[in-house]
Amino acid sequence: LVLVYRTPTMALTCNRSRSSRSRRSHHSLPALTIAGCFVGSGVMLLVAMLAYGRAEQGGMVLAQTLGATRAMGVNSMNAARLETIIRKPGSLRNRLRGSSPVNYISGKGRVANCNAQTAAPNDFPELKNDLLLRAARGEETEQVPVWIHRQAGRYLPEFLSIAEANGYMKCFNTPEIAADLTVQPIERYGMDAAILFSDILVLLPVMGIEWKFTAGVEPYAVNAISTPEDVERTLPNVDDVDIREKLGYVLESVGITRRKLDGRAPLIGFSGAPWTLLTYTMHGQESNGRDNSLEFISKYPEAAEKILQTAKKLVVKYLIAKVESGAQMLQVFDSWAGILSEEDFKKYSLPYLLEIATEVKSGLRAKGIEPVPMTVFPRGCGHSLAAFETSDYDCVSLDENVDPAEARKQLPSKTLQGNFQGKFIYDDEATIRKEASEMVGRFGTQRYIANFGYAVEKQHSPEKIGVFVDEIRKSSRK
Repeated sequence: LVLVYRTPTMALTCNRSRSSRSRRSHHSLPALTIAGCFVGSGVMLLVAMLAYGRAEQGGMVLAQTLGATRAMGVNSMNAARLETIIRKPGSLRNRLRGSSPVNYISGKGRVANCNAQTAAPNDFPELKNDLLLRAARGEETEQVPVWIHRQAGRYLPEFLSIAEANGYMKCFNTPEIAADLTVQPIERYGMDAAILFSDILVLLPVMGIEWKFTAGVEPYAVNAISTPEDVERTLPNVDDVDIREKLGYVLESVGITRRKLDGRAPLIGFSGAPWTLLTYTMHGQESNGRDNSLEFISKYPEAAEKILQTAKKLVVKYLIAKVESGAQMLQVFDSWAGILSEEDFKKYSLPYLLEIATEVKSGLRAKGIEPVPMTVFPRGCGHSLAAFETSDYDCVSLDENVDPAEARKQLPSKTLQGNFQGKFIYDDEATIRKEASEMVGRFGTQRYIANFGYAVEKQHSPEKIGVFVDEIRKSSRK
């Protein structure tokens, strides 16, 4: 057990509101740092205790502390948990200081200059390519922005070299690795958006569901829900959930990725939709969650709605935290909405999707943060697109089965995204170019983001993906 008292300090600066004007105040944060090394398990735990100090000294203790944990071998997830412990209201630091939560700390151990109320970082590199954001907001664009669902994936050899060396769970859970994987498609293709390398299933443990993931095998829930009793036993009280504590490693990867991107493209944060999350809570190792979920809503509609309501509240918390951490756009994936009938979609999916956009944007405004553009992907639900016209989503992503002309009629004020058929990537270059060009012709070059109707597959050729991206740019450039 090692004790280090009064860690050297540097200036920590936050914007604080005084009456009607914001003034800068400098605070010194001397610290008592306790580091314990448990030799048998190789696990290290660091706890920082902060007290008052003189304003002249200043202090960057939190950044130094987190940097020290990594230098001593503590993994990024535990460092993020330490950050959460120090920052969250009611923690030791706040009891000693009696002040508002400390500002956001990036994955590189640097303290961001921030607003003390919002903790939103603002020291990221300037965005040099805002094509996607302009298209999402309905502003004029000189060409169609392009990116692809699952663009950071197993079709890329550089992705496989990292994933196979580390294992997929470590890639998901290690912010530095997740950031490196996120940036790969930007470096190879110059995509107009980066989407954070993560998984929609990271919310399952927050919902009380333990899940396992093995390469080549569909993820499954160890303690899958099958009865209303399971619901009562498993789901948390959402008000007690600290998203930063539970998913700090994901939020840390957002900040690291923003810096690695260096403004080359905006970063999209995402979440699974409540209905899709529900299907995975019921997907066991030997049972299909899609089939189980349809049976569950038929037998236990009230219990199903409790799961959906819990999931919705957690998704809202999660997406707000992603924007606070640096995400510049958001997308909600309802990947399994298409298994519902139109009637059931309007009962078990649509209301929650609509509420998410409204509550995320109002939640950000309440924190003094300008809402970012939001996209919804109700896969397989072309029958209900019109319901999103009056929603708070800026963009609607379309699957391969939706006619762009019909979508424009139902969604005249929304930006559309999609809907290239991935099967064409298996054809020759001429076919890919023809299909990509014709798709742009069907959508038009304004209020449009080129993407796939679903996602890149691991069998797709990286070179042919490059052909698709190149043709979108050539055929849409003014």
